[in-house]
Amino acid sequence: MLHQRVLGVTAVVSLALCSYCAESSASEVGADSPAVDGLFTEWDKPGSPGCALAVGQDGASIYTRGYGYANLDYGIPVTPQTVFDVGSVTKQFTAASLSMLALEGKLSLDDDVRRWLPELPQYDSSITLRHMLHHTSGLRDYLNLFPLAGRGDYYPISHPQILAMMARQRALIFAPGEQYEYSNTAYMLLAQVVERAGGQSLGEMARSRIFEPLGMVDSVMYDDVEAIIPRRATGYDHGEEGRWRVVHNYNFDVVGDGQLYTTMVDLLRWDQFLHGKDKPAIHPLMLTEGYLNDGEAIGYAQGIVLDEYRGLRTVGHSGSSWGFRTQLLRFVEPGLTIAISCNDGSADPGTLTRRVADLMLVDRLGPVAEKAKTEGLAPAASLAQFDISPAGLTELAGTYFSPELDAIYRFSVVGEQLLVRIEQEHPLEVVAVGEDRFEIRFGEQGLSGPQTASLEFMREPTGAVAGFSLSSGTERGIVFDKR
Repeated sequence: MLHQRVLGVTAVVSLALCSYCAESSASEVGADSPAVDGLFTEWDKPGSPGCALAVGQDGASIYTRGYGYANLDYGIPVTPQTVFDVGSVTKQFTAASLSMLALEGKLSLDDDVRRWLPELPQYDSSITLRHMLHHTSGLRDYLNLFPLAGRGDYYPISHPQILAMMARQRALIFAPGEQYEYSNTAYMLLAQVVERAGGQSLGEMARSRIFEPLGMVDSVMYDDVEAIIPRRATGYDHGEEGRWRVVHNYNFDVVGDGQLYTTMVDLLRWDQFLHGKDKPAIHPLMLTEGYLNDGEAIGYAQGIVLDEYRGLRTVGHSGSSWGFRTQLLRFVEPGLTIAISCNDGSADPGTLTRRVADLMLVDRLGPVAEKAKTEGLAPAASLAQFDISPAGLTELAGTYFSPELDAIYRFSVVGEQLLVRIEQEHPLEVVAVGEDRFEIRFGEQGLSGPQTASLEFMREPTGAVAGFSLSSGTERGIVFDKR
């Protein structure tokens, strides 16, 4: 078996915030379980990225293992002390920092966000910090907006740039509180609220008030692109012909919605602090479920998904980043927590955590739910190509500008094909799907960029083209004017 057995000593950590004894992250814990290890066979072999597993029971690590490799260039194996980018698992740390400030009276979760970020537009309805925590704010997602503006995954951005982008948005996806729509933008803006209300950055606050007191010695908010992170894993995904390729993005060092780098053992420490017997003052705030304006519960608290599995109540969150996938899941009543992170972008830690639970909670879990039947469902309809005359295409050519994206789209006709060049990017194919309606096909856009976008050209009463409206995913109705 490839997974590494690293000798270490058990360290007793005295905490100001909670009492918790945890094994050193350098050691693998627990007698070998072939059944559990067998779940990771796909990665537990030479030449493969891998996964780290940590299982905790009422504050004690009971099973920690590493499978596969953290770095394929140098053949460095995954161990329990390997540091992963855990993506959106970060959100509960952002929420915790905000909740600490709320308990200290430095802000209220019902504050209008414009109290702290007056640069944002005044919409018809106020957006509160609570809306943002619960993903009911209606804010457009910056991870879609920046690629639509010609700035993909590897374009360096900052908190001020994100705030400036959102300050230009003329509309919301929906009125605050009307719907639940997962929003990375909300948590990026909340990180800036933490800094303005608390007087220190999210990274500084997390380090001084969470990581250091809890003994999370291998945890850091990645807010400095030049920082060295010992034992950091490299993210991978399958490239051509099934070969592994590096997909990390160390250029992205803006924290809030993600960018927590940590070990699975450190996540157990955090999870036990938040959900263990001696619960902190922030616990009631963190676990308060969100509701829509009509009273419908959304199953989401503050960076924490409230759910159940086979009859047992669970709290947790998943995370996805460049070549990384993570799941932190606690079964509340048994007090069992499972943390898994993989540096394989196609891995499914959510399923893996449930399979580990199937083995470790076999006497506590209820029957397996029947899968919903999908037979007979019609396939999704695709947009058929619509024929446009060469003259019709030519009148669409030209330069268009969007104040909301601060971006220029240049349309040209090459042969019988309409192409668009977004800022300095390579030209993209534009396919007609109806009268004055087209689809841009982006192809691969990295972690979160759009695959397609639809646009509809607008005309003056004379019939002249005045501009177009762009929509992609949840971002709809972004207006471009023809220059």
